[in-house]
Formats: sequence, structure tokens, C-alpha cells
Amino acid sequence: MAQSGKIEQQKILRVFKLINLLRGNVGKTVHRLAELLETDARTIYRYFKLLEALGFRVEKEFSKYKLAEFPGSLDTLNYATFSAEESQWLKEIIESKGKKNLLKDSILQKLQLRSELREGTDELFKANLGRFIDQIGKAIEDQKQIWLKEYYSLHSDSVSDRLIEPVAFSKNYEFIHGFEPESNSMKVFKIERIGEVVVSKDDWKYEKNHQVPEESFFGYTGKKRFHVRLKLSKKAYQLMLEEHPNARPFMKVENRNHYYFEGEIPHLPGLGRFILGLPGEIRVERGEEMKEYLAAQLAKVNY
Repeated sequence: MAQSGKIEQQKILRVFKLINLLRGNVGKTVHRLAELLETDARTIYRYFKLLEALGFRVEKEFSKYKLAEFPGSLDTLNYATFSAEESQWLKEIIESKGKKNLLKDSILQKLQLRSELREGTDELFKANLGRFIDQIGKAIEDQKQIWLKEYYSLHSDSVSDRLIEPVAFSKNYEFIHGFEPESNSMKVFKIERIGEVVVSKDDWKYEKNHQVPEESFFGYTGKKRFHVRLKLSKKAYQLMLEEHPNARPFMKVENRNHYYFEGEIPHLPGLGRFILGLPGEIRVERGEEMKEYLAAQLAKVNY
């Protein structure tokens, strides 16, 4: 392959990597993105313009950047995120408006490019995560240690290689429970934050320390069940998705702009704190126990 072809491939690969880095719930600074992609800040800004030209929307929040849409985000209608069926329907309508129309040709070209790129990056992202799950699953079966390369830690806002003994997946396969020898503790790792999985030749050495905790809901576990239905603002809905991803199966959007959570929780304090932390953003539609709990907490407030 000619040198120019190799350089072009490297650029394409770098853009795909940038898309993946921006598609998490947590944004990243330009400096961090440049560091991860082994380039400079000026190039990252240039790639931002390229992504926006192709229909992606790059958001900045507290000096950190992320894509406005990512797997599991709101199913909003956006001109750059049409399905294959919607794209075909729009294409037929536009083509019916006459042949000699430069605006028509421009729209068709952009529509095809954006839809194909969006579909391609979606499939690439999902396929990459699926590959990680297959590798980790095989390591669990063979009882092998693994390296989580370039793992992004939200707590420390840092990227590092982590050696773990994988034990089990979460129910929705978003997380992996693993024992980390360095910290001598069981930890939970989000699969979307893994840069690469490398299976070690070494077998498990700390099996006696392997413990999979009961999956918590809003920070609590237990056998009690309190039924709650909440109407959320868009802000509260998005924050719940980001801060409590295992609540996602109990969340829904009705009529495109009405957001709800409805499910059973094991304890009241966890969700109660979330509600109290967003005054005016959440209404409890059902759940007498939750209403009583919130009233009791508000009664304790001193001004």
C-alpha cells in the first residue's frame, strides 16, 4: 500500500476512535482526546468540524466534549439519524420534485452520506463492544486474567491499563465484575470505557476473593419492593440515564417529550435523594411510601 493510502487509513481510523471516545455518557477534554489519539488539540478541533459537517452534534459541557447522541440516549428525531427506511422514504419524496434541481442533488448526497455513516458507526461501536464481551466471557470460562487496556476511570478522570480477574457480567452486560489484584478488591468496570481487552496467559490466582454483589438499584439492594412512578423533566431523565444506567429498562418517553420512570425499588433513600436533588424537575405520580418519605425529609430541613 502506498504511503498516502496508509496515512488516509490512519486518519479514518482516528476519526472512528474519536467517535467512540465521544459516545460515552461522560465527556472528555480536548487535551485528553488528543492524548488518547496521539495527536494535537488543533487536529481534534478540525475533527469536530468534520463530524458536525457529517451531521453529528458535538456538545461542550464544563470544558468537556461528547456527542449529543450515543447508545441508549433519547430517541429523538434528528435529520442526521434517520433509519434506512426513513432515508429511503425521504429520498423518494425528494426525487419526485424534478430532475434539474441542484438543491435536491445536494440534499440527497448528504442524506445518503449521513445515514450510511451513522449506521456504520453504530454497528462498529456495537460490534466492538460485542467483541469485548466475547473475549471477557471466554476468559471467565477459562478462568484467565485479563488486561483492560486504556480503561477510562470516571472517578479519577484518568486512563490506565487494569489487570483483573473477570468474574461475571451485570444483567444487561453493561458492566463486568472483576477482582483487581492491585487494589485487592472486587470492582465494577463499564464495558463502554474499555479501550481494548487483552487475555493474559496467567490463570486466576485469587478465586477465594471472587464475590459478585447483588446488583444495586439507586445505590441500594434488598428484598423489599416499593412501586414508584415518576414524571421527569428532560434534564432529570438524562441525569437518571447517566447516573443510574440500570434504571434504563424502567424509563420511557411518551409523545416524544414526556419522560417517565416506573418500577419497583428495594429502598426509598437512594431514589429519594435523587428526587430531592432536582427540585421542580420530578413529580411523584404513584408511590405513597415515597411521598411520605420525601415529606418526612423535607420536614427535617433547617433554613
